[in-house]
Amino acid sequence: MRFAIDTVDDAGADRIYIGTPIRLRDHRLTLRLRDGEVSIDTSKIIDWFQIDRSTTRERADLFDCVSG
Repeated sequence: MRFAIDTVDDAGADRIYIGTPIRLRDHRLTLRLRDGEVSIDTSKIIDWFQIDRSTTRERADLFDCVSG
């Protein structure tokens, strides 16, 4: 399930990542992107929204979609 995740970097610029959350560890969220992976400091996440529906057509929470 893909999410769009809005972040802010140290310079104050916004960046949006679209990917599938695969891991949450040590306050970092790892996303699988189209061309690789990115690890994001969770304190830099401003907002997110779900792009795809789950197989049960339910809404999901970003942090419930990852394991450990």
